[in-house]
Amino acid sequence: MAITINTEPNDIAPVYSDISYVVTSTNYAQSNFKFVAVVKNAAGTIIAKLKAPIFHGTTDKGVFNISRILQNYVTYDFTQNLGTLSKCLNSYIGYSVEFGEEYGGTEHLNLTSDTGKYAWNGLFDLYGSETAATYKIDVPSSTPKFLTRVRTRRVTTSQYDYLHFLLLGYNATPKIIAYNSAGTAIATSVIKLPWVASVSDLSQFMVRFGCGPVQLNALTAGELDSGTAGNVIPSNTSYYTIQIQTGAGNPGSEVYRFDVVEECSKYLPQYLNFLNPLGGFESVRCSMASKDKYNVSRKQFKRNNYTLSGNTYAYDTTKHGIANYAVEKTKEVTLNTNWLTETEFEWLQDLIASPVVFLGNIPVNIVETSYEVFDYVDGPNNLKITVQYTEPERLQNA
Repeated sequence: MAITINTEPNDIAPVYSDISYVVTSTNYAQSNFKFVAVVKNAAGTIIAKLKAPIFHGTTDKGVFNISRILQNYVTYDFTQNLGTLSKCLNSYIGYSVEFGEEYGGTEHLNLTSDTGKYAWNGLFDLYGSETAATYKIDVPSSTPKFLTRVRTRRVTTSQYDYLHFLLLGYNATPKIIAYNSAGTAIATSVIKLPWVASVSDLSQFMVRFGCGPVQLNALTAGELDSGTAGNVIPSNTSYYTIQIQTGAGNPGSEVYRFDVVEECSKYLPQYLNFLNPLGGFESVRCSMASKDKYNVSRKQFKRNNYTLSGNTYAYDTTKHGIANYAVEKTKEVTLNTNWLTETEFEWLQDLIASPVVFLGNIPVNIVETSYEVFDYVDGPNNLKITVQYTEPERLQNA
């Protein structure tokens, strides 16, 4: 008996895209033949056992798509005031798959296996050209990208923001260079890696850090390998860049640029933080007018207000005849961004479709169900967004 793995997923893969195996067996002609796949986590614990008949239209092949299984074991990692490098322990899973077969009522397990696999809480564009190599930092190179689909962002000096990346066993650290309006470097800093890099340490596979000016300037001297605490982003910074470097000082990622802008507004800015399709969080500043609205739901019942007092039977007009119970109010906030570029409009479709959004650090849901992308031909435009708190406030009964 022999099982052969003909097709397997990449060693790292986004869990919301297909994670498929095609296998064959020399015993495919046996009575009641089935393929068996045993999925295990990184600790070797079985999380699923799947069985599949010979795939329709073939004579000896079995197909397993285990993405739905693995999705149950990843969520996300979000911290509003995130500063230094942090492991995304909830955002990915290490796994292995053992293949066997069943026929004649007997299972024959672990005939071959595929080990050392990872899946993170991302999704590739079905019509795009993304691969795991697009984002994986495992050799000195300036090619790997951060887990975001926009290659530059605008931030304010009071903004929190985030970058995520995939790291495989490298002593890799972010290098930040701040520039003034003339394009002259005015500050260079390197964030310290707060753990020892190890290829066998699964917990360091997906990494995040705070990249907004507020977070970078909050880094202490002990959290920096070089640079001046409190002055990573000086007050006269026009833009700054971030690049992951390996332990030898070689480039490990793309150079990512943040333009520092101060938008004039008489309104108090609010920030939406959202999970993007690649598994990272990003921040959007809403600096124009906002409005609060409350949606109230209530249930009612007809109360019997007739009372007997001595020999007097009468209706008590001081009590509610129709009484409320199970009263809840849910807050909605309508937000407006400042003027957006065409690139930003393309990017923010990820916000509207995001399943996980925070207003600051408060969980909210996006109300809009459609999104129109404006381009430069349409002239300046901003984005109006309505969010709803995910937890209603429960009130007293009448």
